[in-house]
Formats: sequence, C-alpha cells, structure tokens
Amino acid sequence: MVFRCYSDIKEKICWTLHPFKSPIENYTRTDLNKTAHLVIFATDYEKLLLDYIEEIYPTKNLHPPYPSEAPSDDVQMCFDNTGENWIGKDDWNKITSKIKEKLQKSNNRPSKLEKEFYNNFLEWIEKELKWADIIVIDSNL
Repeated sequence: MVFRCYSDIKEKICWTLHPFKSPIENYTRTDLNKTAHLVIFATDYEKLLLDYIEEIYPTKNLHPPYPSEAPSDDVQMCFDNTGENWIGKDDWNKITSKIKEKLQKSNNRPSKLEKEFYNNFLEWIEKELKWADIIVIDSNL
C-alpha cells in the first residue's frame, strides 16, 4: 500500500513500514517483506511525519540481533534515517496521539489533502497495531 500527499510519482526514496508481532526469533532482513507494508515517500514523510517520529527518541531498542550479532544496546538514541527503526506499540500510540491532537487544533489546520493523508495513516497504523506490537520503519536512503 502507498500513501501520497505531496510526493511526486517519480520519487524513489521512501520509508516502508512493516508490522511485526514479537518476540521475533532468528530475524533476517528478508523477514521485513513477509507482512503487509505501507510505503511513504520522502517528501511526505519529511513534511508530515518525521517530526512526530523523532519526538519519541530516545526510545527502547527493539531490534532483535541478527543471528551472528550480539544483542544491541537497550536504548536507541535517535531515528536512523538510513536503516531500520523498530518502534513499539506504546511509542506508536504517542505518535498517533500527537497527530490526532494536531488534527483537532483550530490554528494551523492541515489542508484537506494533509488531513486525508493523516487519516489514512492513522487508520493503517491503528489497524496493524490490533495484532502487531512493533512497526518497523525501514528506509531505502
């Protein structure tokens, strides 16, 4: 699934959001493509989502180690624009609450197009969090 607001149809740089149920054992990078996912292109995530995502950091590091790696640190200090970001349900709830708060404010209202984007995004996140407890943001940057 792809959501667009301002992004050009020719954009290549994107985030892909992958829901997971934990615990995840014997994780490999190919596991990212085993669930339904959402694609959001750079113009849209930079203008509409990045600030909300960055607000939750530092956060608990939920990334399972690859089989050949030692476990990673308990805390992820900042959003990684070039790799995987394992974000738990509680943090997603913080993100969605902030977006909903913005949609309710009377000043600086989002445009109709932005509101449609946010509503679709919120609906997708909330639907996936009914079964998943982690949604990974993976970047192709």
